[in-house]
Amino acid sequence: MALHMRLMQQEMYLPNVTSTSELMRAIAPLKRYCKEQSNIALAVEPFEDIDRGRFSLVVTGTERTDVEQESDNLLRWIETKINGQTLASEVSWL
Repeated sequence: MALHMRLMQQEMYLPNVTSTSELMRAIAPLKRYCKEQSNIALAVEPFEDIDRGRFSLVVTGTERTDVEQESDNLLRWIETKINGQTLASEVSWL
């Protein structure tokens, strides 16, 4: 049985984010969502730039097509649930 992993690195415009605590508050829905999922890991990069947030997600699974579909669904979820806009998105298989 193979384990498939997909890395998704995101940079987002997040209005009114000027500190680490505001960054965490802005992506709180994503943190809660990931915590509920057993196959998704989230890592948030330290705050550096005003109105910007960077984070990485890893989606795992035993079926490559399921991992790909879950990754696509997660990207759509981020676009609809997080108050901001994706500036850069890199997706790769590990």
